[in-house]
Amino acid sequence: MKQPKSLGRYQIKGTLGKGAMGLVYDGLDPRLDRRVAIKTIRTTTLDEATAKHYAMRFKREVRAVARLNHPNIVQVYDYGTEGDLAYIVMEYIRGKELKDYFDAKERLELKSILRMMTQLLDALDFAHEAGVIHRDIKPANVMLDAGGQVKLTDFGVARITDGDGEQAEATRAGAMIGTPSYMSPEQIQGQAIDRRTDIFSAGVLFYQLLTGQKPFEGQQWALAKKIIQDDPVWPSALAHTPPEIDRVVARALAKAPEHRYQSARGFAEALRRIAAGKPPEDPDETVPISTAALAAGMKGSEAETEFWNGVKDSDDPEDVKLYIEQFPAGVFVEQAERRVAELRGKKD
Repeated sequence: MKQPKSLGRYQIKGTLGKGAMGLVYDGLDPRLDRRVAIKTIRTTTLDEATAKHYAMRFKREVRAVARLNHPNIVQVYDYGTEGDLAYIVMEYIRGKELKDYFDAKERLELKSILRMMTQLLDALDFAHEAGVIHRDIKPANVMLDAGGQVKLTDFGVARITDGDGEQAEATRAGAMIGTPSYMSPEQIQGQAIDRRTDIFSAGVLFYQLLTGQKPFEGQQWALAKKIIQDDPVWPSALAHTPPEIDRVVARALAKAPEHRYQSARGFAEALRRIAAGKPPEDPDETVPISTAALAAGMKGSEAETEFWNGVKDSDDPEDVKLYIEQFPAGVFVEQAERRVAELRGKKD
Protein backbone atom coordinates (compact mmCIF):
# COMPACT_ATOMS: atom_id res chain seq x y z
CA MET A 1 0.00 0.00 0.00
CA LYS A 2 1.51 3.27 -1.15
CA GLN A 3 2.24 5.89 1.51
CA PRO A 4 0.38 9.17 0.90
CA LYS A 5 2.48 12.34 0.54
CA SER A 6 0.04 14.37 2.59
CA LEU A 7 -3.25 14.32 4.47
CA GLY A 8 -5.01 17.65 4.48
CA ARG A 9 -2.34 20.27 5.14
CA TYR A 10 -0.08 17.75 6.89
CA GLN A 11 2.99 16.36 5.13
CA ILE A 12 3.77 12.65 5.60
CA LYS A 13 7.45 11.98 6.38
CA GLY A 14 7.32 8.28 7.23
CA THR A 15 5.54 5.54 9.19
CA LEU A 16 5.70 5.36 13.00
CA GLY A 17 3.83 2.09 13.39
CA LYS A 18 0.59 0.21 12.99
CA GLY A 19 -2.42 1.08 15.10
CA ALA A 20 -5.48 -1.03 15.86
CA MET A 21 -7.26 -0.04 12.64
CA GLY A 22 -4.57 1.52 10.42
CA LEU A 23 -1.13 3.08 10.12
CA VAL A 24 0.30 5.85 12.27
CA TYR A 25 2.34 8.32 10.22
CA ASP A 26 5.21 10.62 11.13
CA GLY A 27 3.96 13.99 9.91
CA LEU A 28 4.73 17.68 9.76
CA ASP A 29 2.36 20.60 10.17
CA PRO A 30 4.00 23.14 7.80
CA ARG A 31 1.85 25.99 9.07
CA LEU A 32 3.32 25.68 12.57
CA ASP A 33 6.53 23.83 11.60
CA ARG A 34 5.53 21.19 14.15
CA ARG A 35 6.18 17.44 14.08
CA VAL A 36 2.98 15.45 14.59
CA ALA A 37 1.73 11.86 14.68
CA ILE A 38 -1.17 11.06 12.37
CA LYS A 39 -3.36 8.07 13.21
CA THR A 40 -5.38 6.77 10.25
CA ILE A 41 -8.21 4.38 9.50
CA ARG A 42 -8.96 3.11 5.97
CA THR A 43 -12.73 3.38 5.79
CA THR A 44 -13.13 1.34 2.57
CA THR A 45 -12.35 -1.85 4.52
CA LEU A 46 -15.23 -1.15 6.93
CA ASP A 47 -18.97 -1.33 6.56
CA GLU A 48 -20.82 1.96 6.58
CA ALA A 49 -21.88 1.77 10.24
CA THR A 50 -18.34 0.93 11.44
CA ALA A 51 -16.80 3.66 9.28
CA LYS A 52 -19.25 6.15 10.77
CA HIS A 53 -18.41 4.88 14.27
CA TYR A 54 -14.69 5.52 13.82
CA ALA A 55 -15.26 8.93 12.27
CA MET A 56 -17.33 9.74 15.38
CA ARG A 57 -14.54 8.40 17.62
CA PHE A 58 -12.03 10.78 16.05
CA LYS A 59 -14.44 13.67 16.41
CA ARG A 60 -15.06 12.75 20.06
CA GLU A 61 -11.35 12.44 20.79
CA VAL A 62 -10.59 15.91 19.45
CA ARG A 63 -13.53 17.32 21.37
CA ALA A 64 -12.54 15.59 24.61
CA VAL A 65 -8.84 16.44 24.54
CA ALA A 66 -9.44 20.04 23.42
CA ARG A 67 -10.26 20.83 27.04
CA LEU A 68 -7.39 18.82 28.53
CA ASN A 69 -4.10 20.72 28.53
CA HIS A 70 -2.02 18.58 30.89
CA PRO A 71 1.64 17.43 30.74
CA ASN A 72 0.61 13.77 31.12
CA ILE A 73 -2.07 13.80 28.40
CA VAL A 74 -1.19 13.50 24.70
CA GLN A 75 -2.51 16.56 22.91
CA VAL A 76 -4.82 16.13 19.89
CA TYR A 77 -4.83 18.92 17.33
CA ASP A 78 -7.06 18.08 14.39
CA TYR A 79 -9.02 15.44 12.50
CA GLY A 80 -10.33 15.00 9.00
CA THR A 81 -10.95 12.70 6.05
CA GLU A 82 -9.24 12.42 2.71
CA GLY A 83 -10.31 9.88 0.11
CA ASP A 84 -10.80 6.58 1.92
CA LEU A 85 -8.76 7.64 4.96
CA ALA A 86 -10.05 9.13 8.21
CA TYR A 87 -7.25 10.63 10.28
CA ILE A 88 -6.50 12.31 13.57
CA VAL A 89 -3.49 14.56 14.21
CA MET A 90 -1.76 14.29 17.58
CA GLU A 91 1.26 15.43 19.55
CA TYR A 92 4.36 13.49 18.50
CA ILE A 93 5.80 11.50 21.41
CA ARG A 94 9.26 9.96 21.25
CA GLY A 95 8.76 6.86 23.35
CA LYS A 96 6.76 3.63 23.53
CA GLU A 97 3.54 2.22 24.91
CA LEU A 98 3.39 0.51 28.28
CA LYS A 99 2.07 -2.49 26.33
CA ASP A 100 5.53 -2.83 24.73
CA TYR A 101 7.09 -3.20 28.19
CA PHE A 102 4.62 -5.94 29.11
CA ASP A 103 5.08 -7.73 25.78
CA ALA A 104 8.85 -7.73 26.36
CA LYS A 105 8.34 -9.01 29.95
CA GLU A 106 10.19 -5.96 31.26
CA ARG A 107 9.68 -5.37 34.98
CA LEU A 108 9.93 -1.97 36.63
CA GLU A 109 11.08 -1.09 40.13
CA LEU A 110 8.41 -0.21 42.70
CA LYS A 111 9.70 3.38 42.91
CA SER A 112 9.21 3.80 39.13
CA ILE A 113 5.78 2.15 39.25
CA LEU A 114 4.58 4.49 41.99
CA ARG A 115 5.86 7.53 40.07
CA MET A 116 4.23 6.41 36.80
CA MET A 117 0.92 5.57 38.45
CA THR A 118 0.87 8.93 40.24
CA GLN A 119 1.35 10.72 36.90
CA LEU A 120 -1.39 8.64 35.26
CA LEU A 121 -3.77 9.35 38.13
CA ASP A 122 -2.94 13.07 38.01
CA ALA A 123 -3.89 13.01 34.32
CA LEU A 124 -7.12 11.17 35.09
CA ASP A 125 -8.00 13.55 37.90
CA PHE A 126 -7.49 16.51 35.55
CA ALA A 127 -9.70 14.86 32.91
CA HIS A 128 -12.39 13.98 35.44
CA GLU A 129 -12.48 17.51 36.83
CA ALA A 130 -12.95 18.74 33.25
CA GLY A 131 -15.92 16.39 32.83
CA VAL A 132 -14.16 13.71 30.76
CA ILE A 133 -14.19 9.99 31.64
CA HIS A 134 -11.62 8.03 29.61
CA ARG A 135 -13.31 4.56 29.77
CA ASP A 136 -10.43 2.65 28.15
CA ILE A 137 -7.42 2.75 30.49
CA LYS A 138 -5.04 -0.03 29.36
CA PRO A 139 -1.32 -0.45 28.58
CA ALA A 140 -1.75 0.38 24.87
CA ASN A 141 -3.19 3.78 25.84
CA VAL A 142 -0.40 4.76 28.23
CA MET A 143 2.88 5.90 26.70
CA LEU A 144 6.26 6.58 28.30
CA ASP A 145 8.24 9.31 26.57
CA ALA A 146 12.02 9.40 26.24
CA GLY A 147 12.28 10.98 29.70
CA GLY A 148 10.12 8.28 31.31
CA GLN A 149 7.12 10.58 31.71
CA VAL A 150 3.62 9.12 31.37
CA LYS A 151 1.43 10.27 28.48
CA LEU A 152 -2.20 9.15 28.50
CA THR A 153 -3.61 8.78 25.01
CA ASP A 154 -6.66 7.63 23.02
CA PHE A 155 -9.74 9.43 24.29
CA GLY A 156 -11.65 7.96 21.32
CA VAL A 157 -14.28 6.35 23.53
CA ALA A 158 -14.20 9.01 26.24
CA ARG A 159 -17.46 10.14 27.78
CA ILE A 160 -17.93 13.88 28.11
CA THR A 161 -20.29 14.24 31.03
CA ASP A 162 -21.89 17.45 29.84
CA GLY A 163 -22.19 16.04 26.32
CA ASP A 164 -24.97 16.46 23.81
CA GLY A 165 -27.47 13.85 22.63
CA GLU A 166 -24.85 12.01 20.58
CA GLN A 167 -22.70 11.56 23.66
CA ALA A 168 -25.58 10.49 25.84
CA GLU A 169 -26.58 7.88 23.28
CA ALA A 170 -23.04 6.51 23.15
CA THR A 171 -22.72 6.15 26.92
CA ARG A 172 -26.16 5.03 28.03
CA ALA A 173 -26.56 2.07 30.38
CA GLY A 174 -26.46 -1.08 28.29
CA ALA A 175 -23.66 0.18 26.01
CA MET A 176 -20.47 -1.71 26.92
CA ILE A 177 -17.46 0.28 25.74
CA GLY A 178 -13.82 -0.41 26.61
CA THR A 179 -11.39 -3.34 26.80
CA PRO A 180 -12.84 -6.28 28.82
CA SER A 181 -9.78 -7.21 30.96
CA TYR A 182 -9.58 -3.62 32.26
CA MET A 183 -13.30 -2.98 32.74
CA SER A 184 -14.95 -2.27 36.07
CA PRO A 185 -17.81 -4.51 37.26
CA GLU A 186 -20.37 -1.86 36.33
CA GLN A 187 -18.76 -1.29 32.93
CA ILE A 188 -18.64 -4.96 31.94
CA GLN A 189 -22.31 -5.30 32.90
CA GLY A 190 -23.29 -2.34 30.73
CA GLN A 191 -24.47 -0.31 33.72
CA ALA A 192 -24.26 3.44 34.16
CA ILE A 193 -20.71 4.58 34.91
CA ASP A 194 -18.89 7.58 36.34
CA ARG A 195 -15.26 8.55 36.99
CA ARG A 196 -14.84 5.63 39.40
CA THR A 197 -14.80 3.20 36.47
CA ASP A 198 -11.45 4.75 35.42
CA ILE A 199 -10.17 4.27 38.98
CA PHE A 200 -10.91 0.53 38.78
CA SER A 201 -9.19 0.28 35.38
CA ALA A 202 -6.18 2.15 36.75
CA GLY A 203 -6.15 -0.36 39.62
CA VAL A 204 -5.98 -3.21 37.09
CA LEU A 205 -3.04 -1.50 35.37
CA PHE A 206 -1.32 -0.92 38.74
CA TYR A 207 -1.72 -4.62 39.59
CA GLN A 208 -0.22 -5.60 36.22
CA LEU A 209 2.76 -3.29 36.76
CA LEU A 210 3.37 -4.82 40.18
CA THR A 211 2.97 -8.49 39.28
CA GLY A 212 3.46 -8.80 35.52
CA GLN A 213 -0.02 -10.28 35.11
CA LYS A 214 -3.63 -9.10 35.04
CA PRO A 215 -5.78 -9.58 38.16
CA PHE A 216 -8.65 -11.07 36.14
CA GLU A 217 -8.20 -13.31 33.11
CA GLY A 218 -10.37 -15.69 31.12
CA GLN A 219 -12.73 -15.88 28.17
CA GLN A 220 -15.87 -13.73 27.97
CA TRP A 221 -18.21 -15.08 30.68
CA ALA A 222 -15.46 -16.45 32.93
CA LEU A 223 -13.69 -13.08 32.79
CA ALA A 224 -16.88 -11.16 33.53
CA LYS A 225 -17.65 -13.42 36.53
CA LYS A 226 -14.18 -12.85 37.99
CA ILE A 227 -14.41 -9.07 37.59
CA ILE A 228 -17.89 -8.97 39.14
CA GLN A 229 -17.45 -11.53 41.94
CA ASP A 230 -13.88 -12.67 42.62
CA ASP A 231 -10.94 -11.12 44.44
CA PRO A 232 -7.56 -11.51 42.74
CA VAL A 233 -4.47 -13.02 44.35
CA TRP A 234 -3.06 -9.98 46.15
CA PRO A 235 0.22 -8.54 44.80
CA SER A 236 2.32 -9.40 47.88
CA ALA A 237 1.70 -13.10 47.19
CA LEU A 238 3.12 -12.74 43.66
CA ALA A 239 5.80 -10.08 44.03
CA HIS A 240 7.98 -8.59 46.75
CA THR A 241 5.65 -5.71 47.58
CA PRO A 242 4.76 -4.37 51.05
CA PRO A 243 1.34 -5.23 52.55
CA GLU A 244 0.28 -1.58 52.25
CA ILE A 245 0.26 -2.02 48.48
CA ASP A 246 -2.32 -4.81 48.82
CA ARG A 247 -4.62 -2.43 50.69
CA VAL A 248 -4.37 0.20 47.96
CA VAL A 249 -4.98 -2.36 45.20
CA ALA A 250 -7.92 -3.87 47.10
CA ARG A 251 -9.54 -0.47 47.50
CA ALA A 252 -8.95 0.50 43.85
CA LEU A 253 -10.44 -2.85 42.73
CA ALA A 254 -13.43 -2.82 45.08
CA LYS A 255 -16.46 -4.27 43.31
CA ALA A 256 -18.84 -1.48 44.38
CA PRO A 257 -17.88 2.02 43.13
CA GLU A 258 -18.73 3.60 46.49
CA HIS A 259 -16.08 1.47 48.18
CA ARG A 260 -13.24 2.52 45.87
CA TYR A 261 -11.18 5.66 46.00
CA GLN A 262 -13.71 8.32 45.15
CA SER A 263 -11.26 10.30 43.06
CA ALA A 264 -8.08 9.67 41.12
CA ARG A 265 -6.51 12.29 43.38
CA GLY A 266 -7.25 10.16 46.45
CA PHE A 267 -5.69 7.10 44.78
CA ALA A 268 -2.62 9.16 43.81
CA GLU A 269 -2.28 10.54 47.33
CA ALA A 270 -2.22 7.00 48.77
CA LEU A 271 0.65 6.14 46.40
CA ARG A 272 2.53 9.32 47.29
CA ARG A 273 2.25 8.43 50.97
CA ILE A 274 3.61 4.93 50.34
CA ALA A 275 6.49 6.38 48.29
CA ALA A 276 7.28 8.61 51.28
CA GLY A 277 7.31 5.62 53.66
CA LYS A 278 3.93 6.43 55.22
CA PRO A 279 0.75 4.32 55.47
CA PRO A 280 -1.61 4.86 52.50
CA GLU A 281 -4.37 6.41 54.62
CA ASP A 282 -3.96 9.83 56.18
CA PRO A 283 -4.32 9.46 59.99
CA ASP A 284 -6.96 12.22 59.85
CA GLU A 285 -9.00 10.28 57.30
CA THR A 286 -11.96 8.71 59.06
CA VAL A 287 -12.43 5.22 57.64
CA PRO A 288 -14.47 3.01 60.01
CA ILE A 289 -13.27 -0.58 60.09
CA SER A 290 -16.45 -1.89 58.49
CA THR A 291 -16.14 0.69 55.71
CA ALA A 292 -12.46 -0.10 55.29
CA ALA A 293 -13.34 -3.76 54.87
CA LEU A 294 -15.90 -2.92 52.22
CA ALA A 295 -13.46 -0.50 50.59
CA ALA A 296 -11.07 -3.42 50.28
CA GLY A 297 -13.81 -5.24 48.37
CA MET A 298 -13.78 -8.27 50.64
CA LYS A 299 -15.33 -9.87 53.72
CA GLY A 300 -13.44 -11.44 56.58
CA SER A 301 -13.32 -15.19 56.14
CA GLU A 302 -13.93 -17.48 59.12
CA ALA A 303 -10.23 -18.38 59.16
CA GLU A 304 -9.23 -14.72 59.19
CA THR A 305 -11.69 -13.83 61.94
CA GLU A 306 -10.56 -16.79 64.03
CA PHE A 307 -6.90 -15.79 63.56
CA TRP A 308 -7.64 -12.19 64.56
CA ASN A 309 -9.60 -13.23 67.64
CA GLY A 310 -6.63 -15.34 68.67
CA VAL A 311 -4.09 -12.50 68.60
CA LYS A 312 -5.99 -9.25 69.13
CA ASP A 313 -5.68 -9.32 72.94
CA SER A 314 -2.04 -10.44 72.98
CA ASP A 315 0.51 -8.24 74.75
CA ASP A 316 3.18 -9.24 72.25
CA PRO A 317 3.28 -6.99 69.14
CA GLU A 318 4.88 -9.83 67.16
CA ASP A 319 1.72 -11.95 67.67
CA VAL A 320 -0.47 -9.18 66.31
CA LYS A 321 1.97 -8.52 63.46
CA LEU A 322 1.53 -12.15 62.37
CA TYR A 323 -2.09 -11.34 61.48
CA ILE A 324 -0.94 -8.49 59.18
CA GLU A 325 1.56 -10.81 57.48
CA GLN A 326 -1.07 -13.53 56.97
CA PHE A 327 -3.86 -11.19 55.85
CA PRO A 328 -2.20 -8.06 54.37
CA ALA A 329 -5.44 -6.89 52.77
CA GLY A 330 -7.62 -8.15 55.61
CA VAL A 331 -10.57 -6.61 57.38
CA PHE A 332 -8.75 -5.97 60.65
CA VAL A 333 -5.45 -4.60 59.31
CA GLU A 334 -5.97 -1.06 60.57
CA GLN A 335 -6.91 -2.30 64.04
CA ALA A 336 -3.88 -4.60 64.02
CA GLU A 337 -1.50 -1.79 63.02
CA ARG A 338 -2.85 0.45 65.77
CA ARG A 339 -2.47 -2.40 68.30
CA VAL A 340 1.13 -3.08 67.20
CA ALA A 341 2.01 0.62 67.51
CA GLU A 342 0.35 0.78 70.93
CA LEU A 343 2.22 -2.28 72.24
CA ARG A 344 5.56 -1.11 70.90
CA GLY A 345 4.94 2.31 72.44
CA LYS A 346 4.45 0.65 75.86
CA LYS A 347 7.71 -1.29 75.48
CA ASP A 348 9.61 1.89 74.60
